[in-house]
Amino acid sequence: MLDRDDHTAKAIYDDLLHRAQHLIRAKDFDGYKEVFDLPFGLVNLDSAHVHSTTDDLARIFDIIQHRICCLNLSSYFAVCLDAQRVDETTIVATHETRMITQNQLVGDPVPSVAVLKHIRGQWLLREVWNFRPDRFGTSFLRVEQDTRPAAQWSAMQARVYGALGGGTGVMAAR
Repeated sequence: MLDRDDHTAKAIYDDLLHRAQHLIRAKDFDGYKEVFDLPFGLVNLDSAHVHSTTDDLARIFDIIQHRICCLNLSSYFAVCLDAQRVDETTIVATHETRMITQNQLVGDPVPSVAVLKHIRGQWLLREVWNFRPDRFGTSFLRVEQDTRPAAQWSAMQARVYGALGGGTGVMAAR
């Protein structure tokens, strides 16, 4: 059972996910960039990126739009699985992204861990850790099927939570 703070954390992240998804569907980059705090860290299984400018965010937005178009997606959405408040200004949350074409799931859902920070009176995405290879975002010839053992997923998730102790993931390395 979630306590009150964790329930609130989940509601905060659900709202942020829904807002971002609406902006993606509306092709509204100006609104989309307001969901992020810069610099924004994006970690995939085989790479880590720190996006420092709105041009960097525009590339992420364009990749998502390109994926939607190339895969002829009828739906591209993320579902919050869990969220918890680490402190007054930090929420760590998990979600899965699903892609659907004509009522068919395209590949397996992509699980992610996100770090939200309360900055300038609002909750913003500071980092996202995706459990998929970097090339997944830029390769559209076929959808990569993920075959890593569950233990590898758990180890990466443990790294994410461990990194929160002395700062957050990529940003702590800066």
